[in-house]
Amino acid sequence: MEEDSGTHTAASSSSVSERNGPPVDDCCPICFGSFSAPCRGPCGHWYCGGCIIEYWNHVAAFRPCKCPMCSRLITKLTPEATLYQQQHDDNDDAGTRQILRSVRQYNCLFVGGACGFVLLPLFLKRLIQAMMDPDRPVAYLSRLRLVAVLLGALYTLSPFDFLPRWRYLDAIDLFDCSAIALSFGLYFVGLYSRRRRLRRLRQLDPASHFEVDM
Repeated sequence: MEEDSGTHTAASSSSVSERNGPPVDDCCPICFGSFSAPCRGPCGHWYCGGCIIEYWNHVAAFRPCKCPMCSRLITKLTPEATLYQQQHDDNDDAGTRQILRSVRQYNCLFVGGACGFVLLPLFLKRLIQAMMDPDRPVAYLSRLRLVAVLLGALYTLSPFDFLPRWRYLDAIDLFDCSAIALSFGLYFVGLYSRRRRLRRLRQLDPASHFEVDM
């Protein structure tokens, strides 16, 4: 009986420690390195805070990302308890503060509540970033055109009349053409930004660039 109670106590303490922090003998499933600013998903898996936020930025723009281990939706990220204590220390890392800020924004967007309306600029920022992705050209063009048509219909039904009139172009067509021009414009801006980043990387590491060319 004493051995069973001791085993039960050890198992319960182990589960509590896993809830408070990542396992000691485990690694981040994204970068396969030691945990840095660890955060836990609802499924119980742990990730580096910066890794899971970066993973969300590249995989899912306006919805929760899925756990890379079990594919369960991550609707809330729980940082390790010691990270909040480090915020009050004098030797607090600026990177940790930025990760915790990003985690709070993530939770406000997908946990629910009135905070989501406050973060409307974040949604707009993510929309622009997603439309600037060169790997997904015109991915959001159909949605953007739908919103443009709705805005054009509302303008047509409203008493406002401040847009210029053309003979073969009404308000709905004007909004639609503007949406198409905006989508392709952001795509080319994203393509130009990627080329600039690649050029900077080649300047910083010309040896690796030479090996790739060879």
